[in-house]
Amino acid sequence: MEEFLLTLHILAAGTWIGANVVQFVVTPRVGGAGAEVAAHWHRTAVSLGLKLYTPAAILLVITGFGLVGVSDGLYEMSDPFVSLGFLTVIVGAALSMRVFAPLGRRIADTYERGGDTGPLERRRATLAGVDTLLVVVTVAAMVAKWGA
Repeated sequence: MEEFLLTLHILAAGTWIGANVVQFVVTPRVGGAGAEVAAHWHRTAVSLGLKLYTPAAILLVITGFGLVGVSDGLYEMSDPFVSLGFLTVIVGAALSMRVFAPLGRRIADTYERGGDTGPLERRRATLAGVDTLLVVVTVAAMVAKWGA
């Protein structure tokens, strides 16, 4: 059971990191394809919150609880790497709902109006970098089992 839960846990974390990397690669390129394409991309990125990131986050939480549960007391919810994992999911969810979704919609609207998206896109990229760094640090903490 532990291997199954760990596999799902790793796949969910990989989905989060992978989707972030795809957005880092694609987003800077879409502006050159025209406002309609760029606006559509940003709306698609917003929809990833519900269709990809949310299921991955739910799977991370469920499998995280499960992994602690099957560890026979080896790991506790209070272990730093476990706490960091839950904190990362909470921060990621908050960023998604309160920052990335509204910002993505604003960027798409600005493209459609023909406005300057530069400052908005720089803000989004910076926060996406913070989100990705937090996930990568959390993965390192999980692998090394910090504090356990």
